[in-house]
Amino acid sequence: MKKFNIIFALFVFVASQAQLISGTVLSKDDNQPVPYAKIGIINSNYGVQADENGKFQIQLEKISKDKELIVVVGGYKQFRSTVEDFVKSNPHNIYLYEKVTNIQEVVITPQNYKEKNLGINSKSKSMMFTPNMEKGNSVVEETAVEFSSSKRLKINKINMNFSRFESTMPIKVRYTVYDEKDGKPNNLILEDDIIATISKDNLQDWTFSIDVSRENIWLQGKFFVGIQFIGQSDGKVALSGAMFRSGYYRSFYGNWEKIGIAAPAINIDVKVRK
Repeated sequence: MKKFNIIFALFVFVASQAQLISGTVLSKDDNQPVPYAKIGIINSNYGVQADENGKFQIQLEKISKDKELIVVVGGYKQFRSTVEDFVKSNPHNIYLYEKVTNIQEVVITPQNYKEKNLGINSKSKSMMFTPNMEKGNSVVEETAVEFSSSKRLKINKINMNFSRFESTMPIKVRYTVYDEKDGKPNNLILEDDIIATISKDNLQDWTFSIDVSRENIWLQGKFFVGIQFIGQSDGKVALSGAMFRSGYYRSFYGNWEKIGIAAPAINIDVKVRK
């Protein structure tokens, strides 16, 4: 009997270690779910993405207990926890605290600013970037394009040029904006999470544009604008690309890697100081 009890206890222990950890990403201020948050390990390509209701499941038994779990969402403070502490928590909900930022009011006068379009405007049908949407929330890939301005500017629109859009269902895209460190994307600087739902009917001449003028995104120097296709789809979607431009890629919270010698067709409409 004693031997049986030991074996049973060992079985329960092993089974518990192999279980999925389930939880919900919530806003601490109003206890509302935060949709499509990325839950991952710092400097790792491993993670999951919450669904539209903030719910997630993640396996952590093979992850070293001293590694850090991280969640970064625009408008919220970063969530960080060691894997060991997170596994011990019950329930496994993740609470995000709103990030309070005092934005200095900037008065734009027409004589001081001019409108420009910056970035990659290619509409190539031969050079294409195809997102991986077959595995849905289990694979989160993000692509970013480098921009630079010696003068202060405000982003009004972010545009993407599609070379292919064959999908019976709308797709969702998250937009990100990062500052720069060592020539690569660094900190997310958005005050809100920006997600758009796109169908073929939304395209004008194969371009989708999102108005972000109310987000008050002011920048100077080097910065990066990124996109992440959200959720699962069996549609065939691709962006146009351009040679000899700086594009970067990562999965979850892994290191940013340069994309060869090409980049996707992401461009921005801005107001920039004369």
